Amino acid sequence: MQKKLQNLTIENVLAQRNAYNLAIPFVETQQINPFYKMSVSLLYVETNEEASQIFKVGSRNFGDGQWKDMYALSKPFLQKLATEAGVQFCSGTGDISKVDENTWKASAFGAIRLPDGGVRTSSNVKVIDLATEEKKYRLAYEEKARRGIADYKAAKEASQKYAGTWVDTGRMNDKGYSIKLFMVSEQEQEKYIENSLLDAMTQLRANAPQKAATGANLRVIRDLLGIKGTYTIEELKKPFAVARTSFSPDYNDPVVKQMLLQQAMQSVGNLFGNVQPVVQTISIPKADVYDEVDFPPELRDMETFRKNREEIQREGQRADKAEMKLGQADNKEEEDRTIDFRCDKCDCVIPQKVWDYSVENFGRPLCYKCQRIVKGEQRGGRR
Repeated sequence: MQKKLQNLTIENVLAQRNAYNLAIPFVETQQINPFYKMSVSLLYVETNEEASQIFKVGSRNFGDGQWKDMYALSKPFLQKLATEAGVQFCSGTGDISKVDENTWKASAFGAIRLPDGGVRTSSNVKVIDLATEEKKYRLAYEEKARRGIADYKAAKEASQKYAGTWVDTGRMNDKGYSIKLFMVSEQEQEKYIENSLLDAMTQLRANAPQKAATGANLRVIRDLLGIKGTYTIEELKKPFAVARTSFSPDYNDPVVKQMLLQQAMQSVGNLFGNVQPVVQTISIPKADVYDEVDFPPELRDMETFRKNREEIQREGQRADKAEMKLGQADNKEEEDRTIDFRCDKCDCVIPQKVWDYSVENFGRPLCYKCQRIVKGEQRGGRR
C-alpha cells in the first residue's frame, strides 16, 4: 500500500484508469502555475452494506443470464470524496423553501478548482413532492407484490408479517448465493401495499426538508466529480482516485517571496492601520566660539593630539580671521582703547569680550589662537 502511494501521480492514474474509479473533473492535465500544486489521493469504499457507505438500488442483467446487484454511494462517502477533492459550497447552499403543503425545494451551488487555475461550478436543486413520491412508492410496492420481493432484507421482513411463498429464481448473486423471491399471497397483497406505503410516507413526510437539502448537495458533488449513479461490487472494490489543486507557492522563488512579503505587510496594515513613521528634526544650537571645547577621548592622548594639531591650528587660523574682522569692526568704534585689550602672548589687539573671557578662564588676556594653544597644552598634559 505504501509503495502504491509513493508511485501515485496524476499521469500514472490517467494511464491506468481501468484500475481506478476516477473522481477527477478533467481528462488531460495542464500546466500548473508556480503558485498551485496538484495532489492525488486514494479513497477506498467499504463494500459491506452495514458500513452504510453504499446501498443497493437494484440488479442488472449483464448477459448470459448473469445478474449483478447494483449499488450507489451513500451520503457519508460522497461527502468524504468532496472534502478530499476540495469541493466548496457557497453561502446559501442547502436553503430550503416550502412551495406548498406537499412540496419542499432546496438548492445547492458548489465549485472546485481545476489544475489550470480555473474554477468549475455546478448548481442543482432537489424538489420533494410528497404527492408524486406517494404515487412512485405505490407503484413500486404493487410491482413487488405481483412479481415478488427480490431484496433479501425486505423479503425476510415481509415473510414475517404476511403470508406467502419463497420462489427460487435459479440465478446467483455476486456473493455466490441463489437469488430467491418472496411472493406475497393474493389475500395479503393489498394489506402489504398499504402498510408499506404508510411506513414509507410517514418517514418521508418527517424528513422531506432535510432530504431535499441533502439531495441537492449530493447532486452537485456527483456532477463536479463525475460520479456514476450505480456501481457493481467489483467496481467498488477499486479505489477512487481524487485529484486536488491547492495553493502551494515556491518559497525559494524571489518573486514569490516579494509578493508574499507585500501581502503580509498589507495584512498587518489592514489589521493595525498604516501609520507613517514620525520624523523629528532636532535643532542643535551653535556653540559659542568662546566656550570650552570638549575634545573626544582619542584627542586627549598627547601623541594623537600632535598628529591632529596642524588641523586644529588651521581651524584656529580660520576662526582668528573671523575674529580679526570682528575686532577691526570693534576697533573702529573703540580706537582709543586698543592699547588696553591686547593678547598677553602675541600682543595682537583683541575685542573686549575676548579679553574678559580669557581673563576669567585663563587668568590672563589671550587671543582666540593663543587660547587654543593653551587649551591643547593643558589637555595634552592630562593622563
